[in-house]
Amino acid sequence: MFRFSLFTALAAVLAAPVPAAAELLVAPTRVVLTPEARSTELVLVNKGTETAAFRIAIENRRMREDGSLEDAPTPQEGELFADDKLRYSPRQLVLEPGARQVVRVMANAPGTLAAGEYRSHLRLMSAPVSAGTPQIAGEANTDNSLSIELVAIRSITIPVILRVGTLDASVTMDTAAMAADAPDQLVVRLTRSGTRSTYGDVSFTPEGAKEPAWVVRGVAIYVPNTSRDVIVPLPPEVRAQLTGKRVRIDYTSTDAGEPATVGKRLASLTAAL
Repeated sequence: MFRFSLFTALAAVLAAPVPAAAELLVAPTRVVLTPEARSTELVLVNKGTETAAFRIAIENRRMREDGSLEDAPTPQEGELFADDKLRYSPRQLVLEPGARQVVRVMANAPGTLAAGEYRSHLRLMSAPVSAGTPQIAGEANTDNSLSIELVAIRSITIPVILRVGTLDASVTMDTAAMAADAPDQLVVRLTRSGTRSTYGDVSFTPEGAKEPAWVVRGVAIYVPNTSRDVIVPLPPEVRAQLTGKRVRIDYTSTDAGEPATVGKRLASLTAAL
């Protein structure tokens, strides 16, 4: 685990993230495979009140500088996709409310595979089973017309990473400043170097406090990106705790697949907002 800190005066920290799809619970939400550990399991739980059908597909995605994802039809320089190396089963299933299902994910990593980090994403899409009916539930079709029921389809995207060979990564925190167009947001700039992605938590601790006032979990920077802006909204209740105080900002890696050499303090900077 590595950590670095930035001391700065600021007003507040990031609010807790909202789940991507409340009806579908998935664990874990990130998968790292290696030639030595080529398979894992995902657990899907239907948290909704209706029986739902789920379909699983694989796709290639790329991270923008603000942390959002976009489609990546072709790889950029230094970017390796894992879609042709992954298998998963089942690919579709039906779950009653409260039911769970295990999805097995496997990677093909022959000894001739070049060293590097290969990444694609599993998209899990759900819709109530009534989405396939030709008319609105409870209404009889007496005039041979076709009625369409509109049903919201929700999805969750999970990164699946295959790491081959000895890879490394380091992160520095360049700046922390209030957003020019949003006075209630702080932007923390992270820079990644090395041959693999990073994944960790950003925490905010007022000077003299033993515990962080707020923690932003699961902040990733994917290859080939070298930088990311972590945009931090300022909840009023947290802002009140931090206003006028010096606050330490820590980035702590929580990536279980890191080499053991990553465990040192990387940087310590001072800046004023």
